[in-house]
Amino acid sequence: MLLNAFEKRLVTGSLRRVVQRRLDAARLLKLGGRVEDGTVLEIGCGRGFGVEAALDLFGAKQVHAFDDDPQMVGLAQRELTKRGLMAGVHAPRIWHGNVHEIQAASGEYDAVFDFQVLHHVTDWRGALEEIARVMKPGATLYLVESLRGLIDNPVWGRWMNHPKEDRFTLPMLTEELQRRGFEVQAHRNWGKQFVWLVAARS
Repeated sequence: MLLNAFEKRLVTGSLRRVVQRRLDAARLLKLGGRVEDGTVLEIGCGRGFGVEAALDLFGAKQVHAFDDDPQMVGLAQRELTKRGLMAGVHAPRIWHGNVHEIQAASGEYDAVFDFQVLHHVTDWRGALEEIARVMKPGATLYLVESLRGLIDNPVWGRWMNHPKEDRFTLPMLTEELQRRGFEVQAHRNWGKQFVWLVAARS
């Protein structure tokens, strides 16, 4: 699902990079630790801030990433090129794609990162199934998500272009993860609005 103009400004601005690194990534590191030289995937890469975090903070050796919006893919490629990250044998691979048909082999990744993407997906259960497919046994899912409590908020919800039906609560999300072969290792939530969660692929 594509973002509206307000959401695009929100996720591509410099404040988003600060929040993603200093809050979201830092919290996920405390919950699940580093990847240590693994090959990882970010779903919905936006401007590329998550790719940076995977390399700089989590110690990934190789990062693959995609976005449903071709404009975002271009932004990410330009941003990462400016940082000198798009050259060399381990340069990130970034493409236009979607979470229901990930262009990767089964069991390819040591970790998958979801920085606020899954709640935009209408069939989020199917997306979890596809994410599970591309993960190695024992691989780690790092997830930051908005929960139904935020999406249903009458003020905040007016600004966002989120699907309204079948949005997940934390219990719903953890149940679906377990159904698809994940073991939730740790999580931290902010009320019924946000969750930071780490799960291992069984």
